[in-house]
Amino acid sequence: MHVTASNSQRVVCDHVAAVCGRRNVDVNNKQLSSCSNARHRYRLFIDDQKKEQVTAACAGTRKAVNSEVQQLKKKDLETDKESLLTSADEFAEKADKQHNVSFITKSDALRKIAEEEDSQLKLVDQQLTNRPLQLSNCKIANMPL
Repeated sequence: MHVTASNSQRVVCDHVAAVCGRRNVDVNNKQLSSCSNARHRYRLFIDDQKKEQVTAACAGTRKAVNSEVQQLKKKDLETDKESLLTSADEFAEKADKQHNVSFITKSDALRKIAEEEDSQLKLVDQQLTNRPLQLSNCKIANMPL
């Protein structure tokens, strides 16, 4: 506590003791309005702090979601899938020309990997469609009541 606050508290306590209890203290309208204004200012201060915390949290969420979207876009799963399928086709053609079964197994393995890439691509597309919804939810949560 500051020195002035402790001095003020001491003065109030001494006055209450001098008038024999707090029920005997005279309180006028000016003092009541001063307390009411102080309480109102304090509530406004607390509300502003809460709004700033929500805004900061929402901004952090927005930043994290945007960076995650950028990372998801960088993955280029489509090009990986296409290159796997072309390699699989090449192995299948070699198997037909050379009558070698090992090329067919390599081709099948590459096609299976391409299918997994396709499922991951669908998952990424779903995540990308959900991100704007999360950002809009953040904006809605940030609106005052």
